[in-house]
Amino acid sequence: MNYDSTTIPANYDAGRSLSPEMVARWMELVASHSSAVVRTILDIGCGTGRFAVPLAAHFSAPVVGVDPSAKMLAQARRDPYVHFVQGQGEHIPLRDRAVDLVVMSMAYHHFTQPSEVATECRRVLQPAGSVFVRTGVRERMASYPYAPFFPDAVRAGERCLPSASEICTVFGSTGFRSAIVGEIVLEVAASWPDYATRIATGADSVLASLNQKQFHAGLRRLRDYAIKQASAPVTETIDDFVFR
Repeated sequence: MNYDSTTIPANYDAGRSLSPEMVARWMELVASHSSAVVRTILDIGCGTGRFAVPLAAHFSAPVVGVDPSAKMLAQARRDPYVHFVQGQGEHIPLRDRAVDLVVMSMAYHHFTQPSEVATECRRVLQPAGSVFVRTGVRERMASYPYAPFFPDAVRAGERCLPSASEICTVFGSTGFRSAIVGEIVLEVAASWPDYATRIATGADSVLASLNQKQFHAGLRRLRDYAIKQASAPVTETIDDFVFR
């Protein structure tokens, strides 16, 4: 998806932000799987910097955030330890062995040539470095909380999302070994009405692939359900992979 041809960047943080507690859990998970002293970090597909800035703070290390979308980078929260660069994962604008850790958060499904991204990761990583991939996967799509209300999105997501085995195969074929394959359950909204409000921003790229009739029909179904489930928090499971 070309984010610069959409309205997603303006609404991305409103629709996809995580609570400080959830961000802290992800930072701790990334740190627990880092195999080397982390002096420099690369965030591929950094978007508005929702992970780049916390990574810099958690590791007390400079972060280079790379994203192809000028609009997403224009929305990025500025930080003295984060340097944002417009570019693609298939052609990372860094020298060889420049970083100790590569992070990809919800970006893998946007790569046109995943094997080239993996090859580029190996090039820019120090020998003891690692890659942390946070992503949705095809086999998880039907379990996402919006799935019952947007059946067309399930089919669209299953077409565009990779499977867990595909991700492992891509990195394995370029010389990485799979160290960890895991998952984390996170609260994405404190209540269903809050979740419906987030979905209404149109910041999810899979939902953005629907036509307006499909999207608004699903949003009506979600809002009707939300009225009956006001006090229940909304959770979803996100998969993570570590390659060294």
